[in-house]
Amino acid sequence: MRGAITPMPMMESVACDFCNHIFVLEQSDDQRQQFMKMADTISTLRWVWTGRRWENANAVQVYTSRWLSALGILLVIVPTAIATAAVYLFPTEPDVPLAWFPKFWAIATFCGHLFVLLSITRDYTQFPIQAYWRSILRSLSQRFALK
Repeated sequence: MRGAITPMPMMESVACDFCNHIFVLEQSDDQRQQFMKMADTISTLRWVWTGRRWENANAVQVYTSRWLSALGILLVIVPTAIATAAVYLFPTEPDVPLAWFPKFWAIATFCGHLFVLLSITRDYTQFPIQAYWRSILRSLSQRFALK
């Protein structure tokens, strides 16, 4: 939504000047529709040309991503719930030197599983964090330079 599609010299593909992803243009079997497919990722992200703009053509991808999102949330919630239940069902004595450790373990379980989920999500979608950060800094510098 921020970048522009530019042709790549001597290649049959195009690239985004914002996120640096490579795309391949394809025609449908009946030559009526033109598709653009992301070529440099494991996911099959596709868009279809409507005559004015590119629109998402990932109905199967959206259905699959809902299930993957639910599984990802369960990956974070279930182990955290087990660790937290263990903390409250089997409390430690307050005068024990490591009485803080079970609560720390429950919090670390949540943070660790959330980190794994975010890492998998970032690798799967190849979200251009650095490109968005540069864009934010560029827009802030332009905003404050004008004032």
